[in-house]
This record gives sequence, C-alpha cells and structure tokens, in this order.
Amino acid sequence: MGIAEMIRPLVVNAVQELYAFDLKEADLTINQTKPEFDGDYTVVLFSFVKQLKKSPEQLGKELGEHLLHHNPQLIVSYNVIKGFLNLVIQNSYWVNFLSTFYSDRQIGHKHPNEHRVIVEYSSPNTNKPLHGV
Repeated sequence: MGIAEMIRPLVVNAVQELYAFDLKEADLTINQTKPEFDGDYTVVLFSFVKQLKKSPEQLGKELGEHLLHHNPQLIVSYNVIKGFLNLVIQNSYWVNFLSTFYSDRQIGHKHPNEHRVIVEYSSPNTNKPLHGV
C-alpha cells in the first residue's frame, strides 16, 4: 500500500469527525506535493469545500490540525496554500519503508504474465535526416 492510500482514509475519517460529512474516498485527490512547495503529499480540498461551506484556507487548517493531532506517527507538519493541504510525512515512515523493502529483490518488478511484448528500437543514421515511410 502506498502512502497516498494510507492518507486517504485518514482524511475521510477526519472530515467525518469534524463536519459529519460523508466524503467518499473516490472523491478525494491526493498528489505528490510540487517541488516548489513544502510538503510530501497534497490533499486537494476543492472537491468538497463548497459542500462544507468553508473557505479552502480554513478547511485546510482545521483538517491539517486534526490530522497532525490524531496521526503524529505519520504526519509531522502541514501547510495550506490556496486550497491545497500539503502534508509533511515523518522521516521514520520513509526509513521504515526503505528498511522493509531494501532486501526485497522483487520490489518494482511486475509479475510475468502470458503476454509477449516486443520492444522495437530505431536505429537512425546520424548523418542523414529522419523521414517517415
């Protein structure tokens, strides 16, 4: 299970506890935080901000405080930027992840199936222009 799949039910439960609003996990968007912002993962608040009748900044602050208070083993801090709740994940999570999967030689490998795949490489002549057939 990835970190986004771990954060998703935490946010859904927080919305339920704080606002008694039934948010579906499918309606929640969680992305990696853009490099120019502080954080590891971003919860997009726009999909449910209108139903809760809160400003994106206020909703982000309340959700961030709730997640930080109830999940200190996973979330170390947060910040809110224009309707995006950026979460900073504990270093201990990443260390545990790496130590767990470091010795797993199959990490990142897809299990073989019955389909054959052909990979075709082009071999252009560097002294001539490319052209279509």
